[in-house]
Amino acid sequence: MNVTFAEISRMTLFRGFTGEFVSLLDLFFLEKNYPPETHLIEQGQTQNTFYLVVAGEVQVYHTVDQRRITLDSLCAGQFFGEMNLFDPGQATASVVAVTPVQTLEISNERFRFFINSQPALAADFTFQLAETVVKRFRASNHALMDELCRPEAIQQAQQIDRGKLA
Repeated sequence: MNVTFAEISRMTLFRGFTGEFVSLLDLFFLEKNYPPETHLIEQGQTQNTFYLVVAGEVQVYHTVDQRRITLDSLCAGQFFGEMNLFDPGQATASVVAVTPVQTLEISNERFRFFINSQPALAADFTFQLAETVVKRFRASNHALMDELCRPEAIQQAQQIDRGKLA
């Protein structure tokens, strides 16, 4: 793996891990490079991989009625596909490389092997991953509640309830 311990240890997900853990990444994670405009994940397609962005930028978007709605942009140190480690299935969004992107990837199957062969390290990693996912969920939940509680949204919902809007 060309990714160094210094690069990995700066990433929030790996803070506090030792060089021993980072050397294990080489055994379980695959390093990949993608050119711009490459789709790493396609909404609706079966997905079972977790991606850690080492370098570059990706855009996460959802397609509704052939409209592309940008959900987020992620760069070095951030990750996506975390649900796939625990529950592989259909992707709920698409992810496309905006710039050349370097990733570390692990499939659900390789992650399970990691858990079985390195349970203590896997537990620490999983805990940090879960902590980050919960923070993301809370932030998304707050943003959604803020949007739903806007006076315009409330008025529109009331009009729909009264049958005045379709």
